[in-house]
Amino acid sequence: MITELKIKNFRRFKEFELKNLGLVNLLVGENNGGKTSVLEAVQLLKAKGDTEKIAKIMKSRNEFLDDLNPNQIDICQIFHNHKIKPGSSFFINSKQESGEETLLSQIYDGVPGLIEYNGLENDDLLNKSFLKMEWKSSLKEIIEISYLIDKGGLLLKRGLSAYSKEPVIMDNLLFVSSGAMSVDETVQIFKDIVLNPEEELVIDSLNIIEPSIARIAITGTRGGLAVKCRGIDKRIPIGNMGDGIWRLLGITLALVKAKDGILLIDEIDTGLHFTVMEKMWNLIIKTAEKLNVQVFATTHNSDCWTSLAAVLQENDSIKENISIQRIEKNKTRAVSFTKDEIIIAADRKIEVR
Repeated sequence: MITELKIKNFRRFKEFELKNLGLVNLLVGENNGGKTSVLEAVQLLKAKGDTEKIAKIMKSRNEFLDDLNPNQIDICQIFHNHKIKPGSSFFINSKQESGEETLLSQIYDGVPGLIEYNGLENDDLLNKSFLKMEWKSSLKEIIEISYLIDKGGLLLKRGLSAYSKEPVIMDNLLFVSSGAMSVDETVQIFKDIVLNPEEELVIDSLNIIEPSIARIAITGTRGGLAVKCRGIDKRIPIGNMGDGIWRLLGITLALVKAKDGILLIDEIDTGLHFTVMEKMWNLIIKTAEKLNVQVFATTHNSDCWTSLAAVLQENDSIKENISIQRIEKNKTRAVSFTKDEIIIAADRKIEVR
């Protein structure tokens, strides 16, 4: 579990750190303050310098070099101020119970003696720029070097269209975007767990929200999935149960898929009425504890964090490892709130956003 995260020269952050991270962490703050960039920093760190995985992340933001180059992503976008030159770098580091992990990304020019790269001889590389991704842990080191074309374009080994229907999954890490997961993404994850013990965990988790749900099935139609509810003979297309239950199904499936890993959720309250947010937090906290999933979620909705406070206040059994991290523009450190501080802030109507 990540307990501290440090970021330098990545996206909008010149330098930033988060401390006292717990099993479930809610990132709050004003729009465009960098909350999503923190989630992406965790993604990049766990990608271990794999540029194909990084391409999936950048594609979600449509960060192409230009419309005429669909196979080239604009690597400048992940560097501070969106500018690169030889010597530019960014750094992401995490401290966790098992040690530290570090990702150092650097831009440099070709130099004499560089090994042959994809058929280009050394002399051809002297005036070229490269992206070096160096990932280290206490047990392992991975280095990947990629050739950059003019203007900072990263030429991919395969077209970006190959990633179009793939959720961003890597080594027990899964990212749920601010929009609901697509039907294809949801069905694919469900296929991976159907008829396995994890399927029962999905039903148990959804029952926290809707106790009548007994089964979920793949329909093969545009709706993708249907539910069987107790007391009702016919299957119900899950789309008929509202955007909220679809969003919650996506979160639940993601929690199960991320067992013993990390789940990142952008704008967690999207599509949810405030009346179900307490149930949502119950679902997330209980499932995360059961499956050992560390959760990072973002919001700019006061109902979202106050509903978390209500759940913490009503459940003494919930452990202490819950945090709210307030991210403010032009600050170098997040303001951390522990479980008790979250409850006090809600009682005294102190705004933590």
